[in-house]
Amino acid sequence: MVRITNRYRQYQDYMYRRRRAIIALFGVVLIQEISKRFPERSVWVHHYIARRDRLGCHNTLFMELRTENPEKYRKCLRMTPEMFQWLADTIRPLVQKQDSHLRRSISVEQRLSITLRHLATGETQESLHFHFRVGQSTISGIIREVCQALHSVLKETYLRFPTSHEEWRNIASECGSRWNFYNCIGAMDGKHVLIEPPINSGSTYYNYKETFSIVLLAIVDAGLRFIYVDVGTNGRVGDKGVWNKCSMKKYLEENSMSIPPPCPLPGTDKNFPFVIVGDEGFALTNQVMIPFSKEHLRGENSKVRRIFNYRLSRVRRCSENAFGLIVNRFQILRSPMRYDPDVARNITLTILCLHNLLRTDTLGRKLYSPPEMLDSEDELTGVIHRGAWREEGGNGLQDLARQGGNRHAASPLQLREDWAEYFNGPGAVPWQERMVSLPQ
Repeated sequence: MVRITNRYRQYQDYMYRRRRAIIALFGVVLIQEISKRFPERSVWVHHYIARRDRLGCHNTLFMELRTENPEKYRKCLRMTPEMFQWLADTIRPLVQKQDSHLRRSISVEQRLSITLRHLATGETQESLHFHFRVGQSTISGIIREVCQALHSVLKETYLRFPTSHEEWRNIASECGSRWNFYNCIGAMDGKHVLIEPPINSGSTYYNYKETFSIVLLAIVDAGLRFIYVDVGTNGRVGDKGVWNKCSMKKYLEENSMSIPPPCPLPGTDKNFPFVIVGDEGFALTNQVMIPFSKEHLRGENSKVRRIFNYRLSRVRRCSENAFGLIVNRFQILRSPMRYDPDVARNITLTILCLHNLLRTDTLGRKLYSPPEMLDSEDELTGVIHRGAWREEGGNGLQDLARQGGNRHAASPLQLREDWAEYFNGPGAVPWQERMVSLPQ
């Protein structure tokens, strides 16, 4: 009995040692396979990246320009050093990382510099990687994170939709004083924002111009600020689809925007509603005024209607200039964005927030959009001067397809005629006939 017990114990010891040997063998084989697939790094951080704080673009060139040549600094990052620092301090709680015992984290200022430079120039992530001495995969994450943070902290102040009668009246008052179109609460326009074809998306984002895009629909006020935006509808949705999917259409139909009730225009006792102006691509309604088409500019009322078109075009120029500015100043919009649609949407919203910020700040507005950058008109000679933004090639924003049909309800047709009569009567301005090349 004792002999059997000893043999059994010897057998157990033998099996135990064998299992350990087999496990060890499998472990060696597994380590070898992992080593083949994921070779060990020769260095943890490339030496040129390790010298980032001493030789990177942010701590060398940008710091030199900040103290020696602020104008060049503004051209690099599209803003003054003071505004840059304010933005960095504002997003710091959202993007700052902790230093580790092995290495220092990338500063908030460097992260913001990388992102602004990318938006301002459209510079590739590979190029930014070498200039800023930051890993390319890290660059990609920084751009996404900083754009999300910028949109998060700026949207409530600089991309806020008006929600009260007083706010809408202030917008209409500015439009009346600047462009002589009273009771107008903005100019509406839409664009395709071009993107690279998303993986496995098929034709979802393929638009009528044979490019891939997401749609940006916006309303711009008299100061060229975006007061309403709808971004992200896939480019395949055409014709009436974009407008039908837009929340603005629902707001207007349900009268849920807190727009003030109709009121008289200067020089008349007749009530006119507050309206948005657009081009022929939109449908004519009691809330959206569009110009008369060419076939309506013939006959006895042609003069009245041509003047109406001119007066409306002055406000429409706001949206044209605003879209032209963002493409000129944020050149990432000049070509298809190499991002997924969700990231492209977030980048677009960030650009609109920055645009509104720069248009609101007095100094920023003068530097960001000097007079020669915008379309303007000479009321004495009747000449319209093209803004500098039109002279530079490349545009990643394309016009939308027509959103409305040729048939309109009787009520908005009559309302447009009433506006035309007003602009040729109590609401006339001295230079309007000269601007439409009509005899005095």
